[in-house]
Order: sequence, then structure tokens, then C-alpha cells
Amino acid sequence: MSLPETFDIKELDKAFLKTIDAVEKGKEEIFNISEAARQEYTRVKLLLDDIRAELDQTIDEVDEVEHLFQRARIKLMQVSKEFANYSEEEIREAYDTAYNLQLRLSTARERERELKKSRDELDRTMRRLKEMVQRSEKMVSQMSIAAEVLKGNLEIASKAFADMQNRYLYGVQVVVAQEEERKRVARELHDGPVQSLANVALRADYCQKIHEAGNDSVEVSKEMAEIKKLVQDILVEMRQIIFDLRPMSLDDLGLLPALTRYITIVQKNTPVIIDIVDIGEETRLHPAVEVALFRLIQEAINNALKHSGCSNITIRVEFTEDDVIVQIIDNGFGFDLQEAKKVASENQNFGLLGMEERVRLLGGQFGVETGYGQGTKVWARVAHNISGGEYNGS
Repeated sequence: MSLPETFDIKELDKAFLKTIDAVEKGKEEIFNISEAARQEYTRVKLLLDDIRAELDQTIDEVDEVEHLFQRARIKLMQVSKEFANYSEEEIREAYDTAYNLQLRLSTARERERELKKSRDELDRTMRRLKEMVQRSEKMVSQMSIAAEVLKGNLEIASKAFADMQNRYLYGVQVVVAQEEERKRVARELHDGPVQSLANVALRADYCQKIHEAGNDSVEVSKEMAEIKKLVQDILVEMRQIIFDLRPMSLDDLGLLPALTRYITIVQKNTPVIIDIVDIGEETRLHPAVEVALFRLIQEAINNALKHSGCSNITIRVEFTEDDVIVQIIDNGFGFDLQEAKKVASENQNFGLLGMEERVRLLGGQFGVETGYGQGTKVWARVAHNISGGEYNGS
């Protein structure tokens, strides 16, 4: 039975594309609102910092003037009590001093009240802006996920799974993870290098004004030294962000040097001892294999540090003639593997499943050996080179 001519499949495609376009436009509008709110938050925060500093000075001034006024009042009371013992000029001076200090105190207290009112108003504004930024970021993330699902990326991401429900859940997790990673990178750039660059711009502007005013060059030299240090710090932050995204040493030097550098960084932030043991002659692997194994080891280390309560982690990397075998072994609490898989499935947490999927896409083998009080060993075996080019290891 054929469809009536009025049912045009192209019209259906057109309506579907309009829906995707509307979602994308809505996401862009919300993003613009979020960015404007973020910029306003930064401006209000700087203003609030200035007001807080001025308020602190004003409070100190009120305390000082109040102390002086109390002394002046005591002096005035003494003069009034012993009126005959003081000259006309001394009496006038006592009254004038008390009167002037009273005016200063009244003015300072009024200024204190105004500053506190401004501080409280700006504080409320900051809280509203912060809530707006957080809500808009969540909306953008949700709309991005919706757009990806509509475009069909969900189906592409999850087609490797045999079970239909797991395919759907894993696909959603992939898209969510992508969005969370993008948010993390954006936040790190905004809170780190972007803020530092803004500071560099302010200091450079200050140097220009000093130079134009023809003031002492010593101050300019001092500011330039500070600018140089800020730029060096920015470079360090940018290199760290780039390394987190994809270690350049992995492409240039291979798996073991990249792991060594990564563990050196991790070791600075944890008392847990992390050792690397390499067996056999290191061989450069297919790029997809190196990336997949690096990410697998990275995730296994993170899991051990967060959940195992271990004091030692050993990473074994063995190069055989045809394969590379990696093992991540910790001396932590251990866990019930079947129960963990059940809980992960119920909570839509595909950490272990994601690691297994990486290895499976490379045609390798993956396993987890654990039990209560036995520690945990995560292992994978993958061929040096893989056929095809469907997997990029990201």
C-alpha cells in the first residue's frame, strides 16, 4: 500500500530540521544571556570588593573619630564644670573641637550606613546573577544534549551495545560527558587564563598612564615585571589545560613518558604512592591504542583515589611481541564486582562499562579482579596495531 501524494517525506524532514534549528537558536540565546550575566557578575564583584574595602576604612574612621569625640566631650565637661579656670579662647576651642568632631562622626556614620546598604544590595545582586549563570549553563547543557540526540549522535555513540536499554543510557552518558567536559574547560579558561589576561590588560593600561604622565620609570619597571610574571603564570595554566585535554607528550614520546608526567602531576596532590613498572621493550603503538590505554589508566587511577581508600597504586605496562598489557593494581578496600555493575547500571554510571567499551572497540580484552578486602586490579590487553580507523580514542 503506497502513501497518498499529500504525505511528502521531504516535508517531514523539513519540519524535523526546523525543530533542530529552533533548539540550536534557543541554546545560542540562552548562552548569550549566560555570558552577559557572567560579565555583569564580574563587574558587580569588582564593585563590591571596592565597597567592602571602603567600608572597612570607614568603620575604622568611625571608631577613631568616636574615640576622639569622647575625649573632646570629657574635655568640654571639664571646661563647663570649671568655667572660671579657662580663658575665653580655651572655652571656644573646646566647644569648636567637640562640635567639629560631632559633625565628622555624624558624616562618617551616615557614610557607613550608605556603604552597608550598597554592600547588601550588591551582594543580593551577585547571588541573583550567580543563580542565573548556573541555571542558564544547565539549560544550555540540556539543550545541547537534546540537539545531539535529535541529530542522531546518540544512535551513533551507542550502536556498539547489544542491549537496547544500555545503548540508550550509554549514549546519553557520552553526550552528557562531552557537555560536562566542555563546561569544565570553559570554566577553567574563564577562572584562570581569562581573569589573568584581564589583569594583564589593566596593568598594561596603568603602565601606559604612568608613562604618559611622565612619572617615575621605577614604578613602570615594577609593573612590567609583574606583567611578565602574570604572562608566565598564564602559560603554565594553558599548558596544564592542554595537557588535560590531550597530553602532547603522548603524541610526541609515547605512552610511558605521558604516564610518567601525568603521575608526577597527580602525585603532588595526594599522599597515595603511585608506581610505574614497565616490562619488555617499549614500542610505539597505534595512536588510538595509546590514547585509549592512557584514558583507561587515568580513569582507573581516579577511581582508586576517590573510592578505594588505598595507600599504594601500581601501574604495570608490559610490551610483548604483539600486544601491550596494562594493569592498574591498588591495595584498597575492594568491592563486589557484580553489585557494582548493578548499581552502576541503575544509576546510569558507565565508568567500568566505558573502559571496557574503549578496549572492545580496539579488539582487545578487558577485566576487573576484586573482592572485599582484596584490593582491585583493572587490566587490558590490546594489540600494538589495530585494523581500520574507526576509533580515535577520545
